[in-house]
Amino acid sequence: MGCRQHNCHNFYILAACEAVRHLLGQSVSLLPTNLNTNSTHFRLSHKILDEAFALSQAPDSNLYLAISQKSVRLGVVDLKRNKFVVLEDYELLTVFSAQQVAEQLRLIAKSSAILKHRGWHGIRVLISNQNFTLVPETLFEPAHQADYLRLHSELDPQQDEVLAYRHADLEAVNIFSVPAVILQAVEEITHHKPVLYLHQTSALIRSLLHQTGRSRERRLYLFVEQHYVTITVISKSGLEFCNIFQYLGPEDFIYFVIFVMQEQKMDPEAETITVLGDITHDSALFSMLQKYVRHIRFGKKPADVAYSYKFDDIFEHRYFELYSIHLCD
Repeated sequence: MGCRQHNCHNFYILAACEAVRHLLGQSVSLLPTNLNTNSTHFRLSHKILDEAFALSQAPDSNLYLAISQKSVRLGVVDLKRNKFVVLEDYELLTVFSAQQVAEQLRLIAKSSAILKHRGWHGIRVLISNQNFTLVPETLFEPAHQADYLRLHSELDPQQDEVLAYRHADLEAVNIFSVPAVILQAVEEITHHKPVLYLHQTSALIRSLLHQTGRSRERRLYLFVEQHYVTITVISKSGLEFCNIFQYLGPEDFIYFVIFVMQEQKMDPEAETITVLGDITHDSALFSMLQKYVRHIRFGKKPADVAYSYKFDDIFEHRYFELYSIHLCD
């Protein structure tokens, strides 16, 4: 995603990131893309099932999916209790293209009783990629949403579908792309039921704004994935900055963190950074962060929804994007 500044709204997208985008270049994979469509290239790395939940309760429950090139995660919220009762985390292995993600998604659906079921109250699907841009609602015209996104991302009209999610609290629209093959796979596994699609940044922004409330403190958040970090800055005025950076190792990772802090005039010696996602206190990324940032804390999961006691063994900051889907409607 490229960045633009919008002075007329309570959010700020750093224009200087456009230069960083050129530094990143375009990802080119030299790895084979002709995986056998019947081959399993995933593993179930984590599963939680509250014993009080049964599929007969699906009509009173929501199904949430978070899809990236590295994982497929699903969660179920019992709406009567406003509680997360199911989590399944599938790690994708040797998967390098959208076509392969779609193929593995279909295979996962065949192996998961949750995804086989048809009777959910509502279904929401989160997409993780770098192709997104925020546009003020007053300037947004649905007929031109692909044009807005094309300014910042390389779109293939034959392979990409452009969608939009409205942020009423920001008076902004998040425009993003989804590979058509993944959309088709989602439609198949959800049995062509109505689906709310949103970009991962929308879930993060919505949840972080809700957590900070009316705090006057300016805060920087890192949401960490394998090879990607989403950096968000929020103040009393609302969202000031949000962008996704691709990193190859700890050195790239800390470069982007310090770059954003400098551009946002935030002092690594004085500011507190909150970290979320797939990062642990003993990881190389966290060790690198500690060398340059004095105050670091791990974030907590959203508080406006309850969690089965079986979620107590999971780090609070993990699966933040999946939990945050619940706040988006």
